[in-house]
Amino acid sequence: MINACKTQKPEVIAVKEIPYFTFYTLNSERFTKDSFDKKRTKLILYFNSECDHCAKQAKWLRKEIDLFSDLELTFISFEEMSAIKAFRDKHDFTQPNITFLQDARLTFANKFGVGEFPSILLYSKKGKLIHKFEGETRVENIIPYMQ
Repeated sequence: MINACKTQKPEVIAVKEIPYFTFYTLNSERFTKDSFDKKRTKLILYFNSECDHCAKQAKWLRKEIDLFSDLELTFISFEEMSAIKAFRDKHDFTQPNITFLQDARLTFANKFGVGEFPSILLYSKKGKLIHKFEGETRVENIIPYMQ
């Protein structure tokens, strides 16, 4: 299990706008910046299935999942598809507004400006950064930033 989830990088600044990227859905379909729903605020969670902090974050989100029904939730990991699917299934993230993506080229952290697991990025409907959370973040701390 991963217990120390910080990378070796110093403080990383999140990008102010969703950058261009190509990741893959669990059905191996391309997912790019243009694939996001333009009518929803986006919550992007960068995770690793072996990270204890990520598991705790997932439990907190799952417990309060109804509070996020108006948002587009996107979970991203660089792990194998099987590990990502197992994480999804373990935490019962089957809601239609949730997408799981694989970052096979390990580009997410640099493109989005995050430095630890879990990291949560909230972006507006227009793709502008609202807030960045790094490390375990209680749902009540996220809610004030949701639009």
